[in-house]
Amino acid sequence: KGIRRYGFHGTSHKYCSQKTAKILGKPLESLRIITCHLGNGASLAAVSNGISINTTMGFTPLEGLMMGSRSGSIDPAILIYLMREHGLDAEKLNRILNKESGLKGISGKSGDMRYITTAMQEGDERAQLAFDIYIHQLSCCIGKMLPSLGGIDVLVFTAGIGERSAIVREKTCENFEFLGLKIDQEKNIKPGIDTDISTSDSKVRVLVVHTEEDWAIACECWQKMNQA
Repeated sequence: KGIRRYGFHGTSHKYCSQKTAKILGKPLESLRIITCHLGNGASLAAVSNGISINTTMGFTPLEGLMMGSRSGSIDPAILIYLMREHGLDAEKLNRILNKESGLKGISGKSGDMRYITTAMQEGDERAQLAFDIYIHQLSCCIGKMLPSLGGIDVLVFTAGIGERSAIVREKTCENFEFLGLKIDQEKNIKPGIDTDISTSDSKVRVLVVHTEEDWAIACECWQKMNQA
């Protein structure tokens, strides 16, 4: 039986890319968009001509970004090492990679970004390390999406962390200033719902979009029912 690279969060990525086009008043097909679904689970999608052509999650939701308690992509040989040297079986590896890694594993306390950012401000070095790794991996994965699109017109942040963490957006966007991407700090701190937080002279639009997966699913169901 074959193994397929599925990707996940498709409903959110589709909804947010369509909403982005409406906010900007442009045809979806004309935009090169990277959508960042950042919650306890997290993934990116590169959207071109209205279609997702690349994503960070694969056969399972474990691939790609470092997440709340998931490791994200790691060297596959690490698993062999842990099995040989530490006697870990498949169940233990599955628990570690999905439940005890990511922000939780690095910080040693929590996979909640709100805890991480508060602990950072209090001088917690492990929380700071967890945050720095998160931003680094997120930025690297955004960078990996660029060749698929041949550039970028819009960067979208959505889901719990993407919508609510100003510092995650700020630190991530700083790494793409070389593209002419600029955010308005006041808008970033209080973005509201479905807001463009980039400056007027930014070469890349940066949006915070409230994902509504339940509404998107309901709409698709309605369309299918009316096609029957």
